[in-house]
Amino acid sequence: MNMQSNAPNGAASSMNGASMPTMPTKTPVSLLQELCAKRGITPKYDLIQVEGAVHQPTFLYKATVGEFMATGQGQSKKKAKHAVAKAVLDLVLGNQAAPPGAPMAPVQADSLGQLVSPYDDGIAGNPVGQLQELCMAYRLPPPVYEPVSEQGLPHERTFTIACRIGTALSETGVGKSKKIAKRQASNLLLTKLRELPPPPAAESADPAAAGGETMDQTAQRLAEHFSALRLSQIPSLTASDSVQVGQFHRGLKAATGDALTQLRDPKSSPGSWNCLQFLQDLAKEQNFQLTWIDVEEKSFDGRCQCLVQLSTLPVAVCYGVGEDADKARSDAAHNALQYLKIMIK
Repeated sequence: MNMQSNAPNGAASSMNGASMPTMPTKTPVSLLQELCAKRGITPKYDLIQVEGAVHQPTFLYKATVGEFMATGQGQSKKKAKHAVAKAVLDLVLGNQAAPPGAPMAPVQADSLGQLVSPYDDGIAGNPVGQLQELCMAYRLPPPVYEPVSEQGLPHERTFTIACRIGTALSETGVGKSKKIAKRQASNLLLTKLRELPPPPAAESADPAAAGGETMDQTAQRLAEHFSALRLSQIPSLTASDSVQVGQFHRGLKAATGDALTQLRDPKSSPGSWNCLQFLQDLAKEQNFQLTWIDVEEKSFDGRCQCLVQLSTLPVAVCYGVGEDADKARSDAAHNALQYLKIMIK
C-alpha cells in the first residue's frame, strides 16, 4: 500500500518518489482579502494612471487598507493589482506584532515613499512640485521643461527632457516616459539648488536695507555659483555647423511662397492673423516641422503655458501663455511668427 507524507510546500509526495500535482498557491490579492476579512476591513483598489504605448500599457494602482497605502504597477490590470496587494501585505505583515483585531499602526510617509515608487525611478516624493516651491522660496523664475530627444523602438522609447531655471541653471533627465525624464531632471536641479546657501529670511520692502538680497543680487550669486558648470555644458559651434546655420538662414531669406511673402511684407502684422493656422501653413510651405508641448504647470498668474518647437536650423523654441490651452498655443504661434519675421529680414 502506498503511504504518503506532506511536503513542506503543501504538495503531496508518495513513498515511491512519484509526485502529486502541486495545489495552486494563493495570489497576493486573495491573501490580502483574507487578512482584511479577519480584521473587518475592506481593501480599496483605485486605478490612478495608465502609461505607455497602446499595445503595451502600464497600469498604476493604489490600494488602501485602513491607514496603510501603497502603489503598484504592471503590464495588465490584474498584474498591477497583485503588485499593489503584495506591497500592502509587506507593510501589514511588517507590523503584525499587534493581536488580531487591533488597529493597524500607521506607516511613516517617508518610508512608504521610499518603499514603493509609482514611477519606478528610485525618486521619492514629487521632485517637480518641490522644485517649483524651492524656486519660489529663492525668488527664482519657475522651471521650464523642454524635450530634447526621443530614441529607441516604439515599445522601448527613451526620452530626454531638459529642465531650465533662467539662463544659469539647467539639467537633463532621461527615462522610459516623459514623466520619468521630467522627474529625473527636476531631482538633479533640486539637488543643485539645495547646495546653495538659504535665501535671506528678512522680509522688507527694501531688501537691501533689511540686510537681505535683492533679486539682482540673488541672480548674480547663482550665476557665479554655477558659472563653471554652465560653461562646461555649452558645446562650441563647429565650423561645419556654422556653415549649415548660415546656409539655412540665407535659404530662408531667398525662399518664396505665399505665406512667406505675406510674413515678409513690412506692413503685415501677425497680431491680426489666425496665428496658429498661419504658422501651420508656413511650416508646410517651407518644409519644417512643428512640435507642440503643453506645459502641465500653470504660470504664476494661473494661466496655461505652451511651447512650440520649430525644426529649423538651429532649432527654435517659442513660449506662449493664455487663459486656456488653445489661447496659449495661439500666443506661442504668434511669438514664433515674430521670430521668423525677424529672421527673414
